[in-house]
Amino acid sequence: MRILAALLTVFAVVNTSFAENAVQPVTDAAPLSAEQLKEQNKQLAAKVQAQISQSFGQPVKVKEVISLANQQIIETVLSDGSLVHLTPDLTHMIYRGELYELLPMKPNNITKNRNNVKREGLMASLDDKDLVIFKAKGEEKTVINVFTDIDCGYCRKLHEEVGRLNDLGITVRYLAYPRAGVTDRRTGQLTGSFKKIKSVWCDDNRAEAMTSAKMNRTIKDNLECDAPIAEHIALGYEVGVSGTPAIVLQDGRFIGGYMKADELADMIGLE
Repeated sequence: MRILAALLTVFAVVNTSFAENAVQPVTDAAPLSAEQLKEQNKQLAAKVQAQISQSFGQPVKVKEVISLANQQIIETVLSDGSLVHLTPDLTHMIYRGELYELLPMKPNNITKNRNNVKREGLMASLDDKDLVIFKAKGEEKTVINVFTDIDCGYCRKLHEEVGRLNDLGITVRYLAYPRAGVTDRRTGQLTGSFKKIKSVWCDDNRAEAMTSAKMNRTIKDNLECDAPIAEHIALGYEVGVSGTPAIVLQDGRFIGGYMKADELADMIGLE
């Protein structure tokens, strides 16, 4: 219901460039015949198909459209079975839980943009003393935040790129995200991945310990300190981490998985 309320609020926003595609409001005219309703839905399907295709810049096939809630919502079934919902003026669409503004040739993912702003604020609020940091060499051009696990294969591959990232002016800030969690559900004991990553955070030289751990070198174990691992895991859930490595850029954009240093720099937009 909250999503529906938010959607109804958006209905007031009108994109004048798409005005001709708007669905006409309900009037006191006589009820339409079955044939007329069929023709009306056919025309509406054509408008919806044209609108989505124009915004995404590629052809989209519409199988069926249904007007709901007194014509305040247009439910659309695409050829691949996907279900989308549009506002009557066809300027906004909900697809897979995300709200899009259907701008010409480029849809604006409103949900993703709002999430980026949220993640940007959360990352900016982190205290460096709670992180493992590999500073950029020379001028710092940007910062990336990486949720990492010690044993994760792609986390290790990404760590091999840290030197190159630093050369490119990118500071890497690590957050602890042991994939096995803090405790084993069966035994109630601390997991091995938690113990390893805690040893890194409790080491006097975290950066050196991180590199050693990811290279399977011997590291000091059973070290004790007030490591913020549980807090990092909770933060990971909040920003959408579902696996490691997970990268949050300085502007809040989210990258789930491994990327080579130069590819990452290109995505960020560094020259």
